[in-house]
Amino acid sequence: MTTRIKRPNQDQLKDLLLEGHFKSDTDQADLAASDPIMPAQLLLTLAQIKTYDHNPRRERNPAYDDIKASIREQRGLNNPFTVTLRPGEERYMIQSGGNTRLAILNELYAETGDEAFNTVHCLYVPWQSEAAVLSAHLIENELRGEMSLIDKAYAVRELQHQLETEFRESFSRTEFCKRIKALGYSLSRRHLIRFEYALELDQLIPNTLRNGLGANRIDVIKNTEKAYKRVCQDKSEQFAALFAHTLSSFDDEQWDFDAVRRELDKQLAPILNISANRLRLEIDALLFNQSAIDDDWPDDPGRLSADVSAKSPAHTHNQDESARDIPQTDYQQLQIPGAPRQHHPSSVASNQLKQPANIQALYEQTYGLAKRIAASIQLEASVLPISQGLGFIVEKPAAAFTAHDTWGIWWLLLGISEQIVSPERFPFWQQTALYQLYQLEDADQLQRLVGPAPSLSHYPHEVLQNVDIVNDPVFADICQLIETCRLIRQQFSSTQLWPAGPS
Repeated sequence: MTTRIKRPNQDQLKDLLLEGHFKSDTDQADLAASDPIMPAQLLLTLAQIKTYDHNPRRERNPAYDDIKASIREQRGLNNPFTVTLRPGEERYMIQSGGNTRLAILNELYAETGDEAFNTVHCLYVPWQSEAAVLSAHLIENELRGEMSLIDKAYAVRELQHQLETEFRESFSRTEFCKRIKALGYSLSRRHLIRFEYALELDQLIPNTLRNGLGANRIDVIKNTEKAYKRVCQDKSEQFAALFAHTLSSFDDEQWDFDAVRRELDKQLAPILNISANRLRLEIDALLFNQSAIDDDWPDDPGRLSADVSAKSPAHTHNQDESARDIPQTDYQQLQIPGAPRQHHPSSVASNQLKQPANIQALYEQTYGLAKRIAASIQLEASVLPISQGLGFIVEKPAAAFTAHDTWGIWWLLLGISEQIVSPERFPFWQQTALYQLYQLEDADQLQRLVGPAPSLSHYPHEVLQNVDIVNDPVFADICQLIETCRLIRQQFSSTQLWPAGPS
């Protein structure tokens, strides 16, 4: 007679899951006999669950009230918590995300007494390690995109501490990134360096960081500090103290790093025995040549740049005729990737690479194009010809900018002229009114006239790719101007173009 095996009921099944693993008595300390030994669905009360005590989120979830309203309306959660049980503890703990929802459930149960908020479906996963739990929370927050950069920075530092404690060794940045990748959390050395710098900044601008200062702005601060350090090499201690003090004094919700820079220039100029505008020019030149100061991001050389800047000079030739004589490049003639190269008359580079270029003819070309671009915003008087460099320089406008297009195109022409790349080029435009403005101690006067230098990370969006500011013919002229300047630089050395000194 066959004996029917009786299926265990729910309580008996739970007891079997909690029975423990098959190890010797000496190994039982590693995993308590009451701990579940495999993933399991559990029905728990709020009293049985606690929040993760190393929760990477330090600030209140900005969506807290909306989440609470949603949970109240549906009288519970749509998705179960994932919980684990730390060895030696009796209460289950949130294993990967859910700390905000658990806090809300406790609030709602206290406010209403409704048992629907007190009983929670949970997915239990066996305990692995402190580092595994923290990385799981980081991954969950990364997926939701809810955590501030400074909170992430502290969490990553805690994760490194936990891993180094578990493995009893210190990790290099590269090794640490490999270890956390094995846990499912990817982080590049570039991000790690940024987090480390954010932790330094937290001692100076904690409010600004918690108000949402992001990665791009942190990179800008870091690169700007490095540029100042290069200029202040023999005044490093004075600069360090002044930089920290100035940053701290501007720590508020309305963060304005350009105001920080103006104050730094004002304070540092007397120490360095130069004008504030001259100092700003040197810093802008270093930031423009990003690679010169960008030496600690080796795993990502093509990173976002900081602020672009430039400034300008004068000389002679027949201005109006030069602008008229340049053939108008049709927008449709611009080269499309993958299409055959069109050898139209205005494509300077394609026609002249095989033979030495006539520098004066190229200067006529660049000056005429720059003047025509400036004419599109009624600033043709701001473009002046020179017989060196790239053939033209940019002068200050007659009046302060009131429109975004004039601001954007003026700064673009100033940058293309390359006149501010190094102090050795200053003699080529020192007779201009723009240069005189840069020698004034009052940096705000220049700012009021031409505004702040554009940020490379925003400039394409705000100006170049904005058809309301740069129409098709002007965009074609800009491309042709850059192409011609590239040809000049390709065929003539820097010392030939700027004989006052190397760039």
